[in-house]
Amino acid sequence: MLVSTTRTRHAVPISAFHFGSGYSSIGKRRYVFTWNRDKFPDLNALLATFEAARMRLVANIKPCLLDDHPAFASVAALDGFVRDASTSKPCLAQFWDGEGAYVDFTNPEGVRWWQESLARELLAHGIVGWNDNNEYEIWNDDGVSNGFGTPVPIDRSRPLQPLLMTRATYEAQSAHWPDRRVYTVTRAGPPGIQRYAQTWSGDNTTSWHTLRWNIRMGLTMSLSGMFNTGHDVGGFHGPVPDPELLLRWVQSGAFSPRFIMNSWKASGDVNTPWLHRAVLPIVRDWIRFRYRLMPYMYTLCWRATHFGEPILRPTFYEFGDDAATFDDSDDFMHGPSMLVASVVETGARKRSVYLPKGPSAWIDFWTGAHCHAGTTVDADAPLERIPLFVPAGAIIPTTDTADMCRMHDEPSRALRIFPGRASGSSAFTLYEDDGESLRYLYGDFAEIALHLEWSPKRIRLRAAKSGSYRLPYRTVRVLLPPGERRAVDVVGDGVTLTTAR
Repeated sequence: MLVSTTRTRHAVPISAFHFGSGYSSIGKRRYVFTWNRDKFPDLNALLATFEAARMRLVANIKPCLLDDHPAFASVAALDGFVRDASTSKPCLAQFWDGEGAYVDFTNPEGVRWWQESLARELLAHGIVGWNDNNEYEIWNDDGVSNGFGTPVPIDRSRPLQPLLMTRATYEAQSAHWPDRRVYTVTRAGPPGIQRYAQTWSGDNTTSWHTLRWNIRMGLTMSLSGMFNTGHDVGGFHGPVPDPELLLRWVQSGAFSPRFIMNSWKASGDVNTPWLHRAVLPIVRDWIRFRYRLMPYMYTLCWRATHFGEPILRPTFYEFGDDAATFDDSDDFMHGPSMLVASVVETGARKRSVYLPKGPSAWIDFWTGAHCHAGTTVDADAPLERIPLFVPAGAIIPTTDTADMCRMHDEPSRALRIFPGRASGSSAFTLYEDDGESLRYLYGDFAEIALHLEWSPKRIRLRAAKSGSYRLPYRTVRVLLPPGERRAVDVVGDGVTLTTAR
């Protein structure tokens, strides 16, 4: 069983499992809100296994019901489908190996049926929804949506339907777990979809070209206000990724808010972290590295929500006064503190990286070497790593453990600090709450204001906690770059700081 043995055998952290639509299949056809009992004869036992492994579950849901779906007639009787204005019958469209009709989310009856079905078939089992294939590919000119009582032609309501579908899924989950935050995913939607769901770049293809352009697509989406994005790591369809391509995709994808391996290959192979044994140790290390960055990434998510700051940023977003940052580039900033230089070419073991003007210096994350701002460096990029640079003064909160059992809710903390050589100062505020409940809306959160000062002979870090949230840790280790020998003073108010070299 994948859940009980694979993660343990390979020691790869996994926090969620996504059911593709095959769980609802009969032959080649997919029937939303049904379970294939031949594949899953004992669903409760399966769910118990996932629960024991502390893995969350997400299931694919589609808004189109094939014309022989068990619920088709009852939804049609509710007028719950987008209809054909010329016949007043459900508007049929080609969908996966058959014809079907799309649920009309501008009709309260369609929304009610959807939410009740979702609650009964998935939420009741602890499974949340992944809204898929919701582009509403209805090309019948007579297609019409209810429009909440004012009929709207499908060519005008098409962008609205995936937004309302995702909202309906969001509201159903919120009603089912009123004290818990909503997590859902959508493949489609217009501006505003970020209020309800995470998204991704759809069914990408396995290739180096796709790796490069997925990065750029993600940056474009971030600049457009869709911060919570990602890509199918390794490519959804096309050839099976070779070891190098899979690894480089993992290394780049580790910084995306959404990190998932989801694939369909004609050969039957599946993209997994353990697909290629030769690179498994490196893949494992990078997934663990991603989990260690969670305190930093969580703070970036909080800032994105409250201040509209992209999590992934082109370098010109952070350093717009440097004209060179507008040149063609695959590099990006992960928040304000990490410059990521992904490797997007086969066989590359070095990367030419431009370090923007602005900071007093840039520091190699791996080695601690200082580099001049406004220069281009030839950075080493062995298979084990991609170039990462931080601006002088960067403060990066991480977890502080080699034990990956707690994964996303690991309570330990460390602060990786990168002081410059000449005198200077910087600041960063770490945000903390329980990560799941809605209590943060009522003030149950904490902020830890971090202030770093440095001179040629001394480094000083101050931390001051504010807010009512009780931290799950008391001590935070301060980690210095390799080779740093200056004296360090640490002062904590509400949290204890210790130093380590």
